Amino acid sequence: MKRFEYKVVAIAAAFAVSTKQYEKTAEEFEARLNELGDEGWELVQRLDGFFFLKRELD
Repeated sequence: MKRFEYKVVAIAAAFAVSTKQYEKTAEEFEARLNELGDEGWELVQRLDGFFFLKRELD
């Protein structure tokens, strides 16, 4: 039977006023999610400012 561990991450973001700021915020989100992905975490769901992730246990 597969077993998982879970992680909840809050990624704070400032409100974007311009397209350039919006793109910068998106790049910051992408970088953080890629860091977590490199650690084996898989995004399961996002709700408001919370990101729910899981990874399989050995």
